[in-house]
Amino acid sequence: MLEADGHVVIGWHRGMLLPLIPWNFILVAIGKVAPVGNWERQDSNEWLETINSNVAEPLRLLRLIWSAREPNASVCFLAGSNPNKPMAGYSAYNASKMALLKVCEQLDFETPNAKFFALGPGYVPTKIHKATLDFGWKNERIERGGVTSFEKIYDCLKWCIAQEKTIVGGRNICCSDPYGPELTAKLSLHPSMYKLRRME
Repeated sequence: MLEADGHVVIGWHRGMLLPLIPWNFILVAIGKVAPVGNWERQDSNEWLETINSNVAEPLRLLRLIWSAREPNASVCFLAGSNPNKPMAGYSAYNASKMALLKVCEQLDFETPNAKFFALGPGYVPTKIHKATLDFGWKNERIERGGVTSFEKIYDCLKWCIAQEKTIVGGRNICCSDPYGPELTAKLSLHPSMYKLRRME
């Protein structure tokens, strides 16, 4: 869809060298869900690998190409499940995605000439859910269905990219949000909206 809109797109996966070429947008979509199940019975090394895969490794890779960014570049991290409530069986995945949301806010705060935001795509039946299915773990979101279309995700992504840093920077925007002029106005008035916060 990006290519159809006239963008030059370069993909990357494990085993490839990262190309150091000028860029103005990065979509970080790497990570893993496993291990699934009660945290007490999970392998501690696998648990830590999930934290690494969802938080530390994306930042390590971003650093390798950071010098090639163009002015006012955008970085989008894919968010995980609902940050407002815990989900049994996903301690490593949820903890790492919550950490990623805080990292997103922190990097946006520290980087005046770039925009960082997280995008929650909703449920999309990709290979990341294989860990849940293989383990036979009951997952209410998968059972409920209601798949988010790629068209919807791309439309929301385009909206985020088009917004000023002050509007989406450091925030977790979900495709289910009513994004548009009304949300732009709300976000401009509420600097803590759609960020990890303690409620008081």
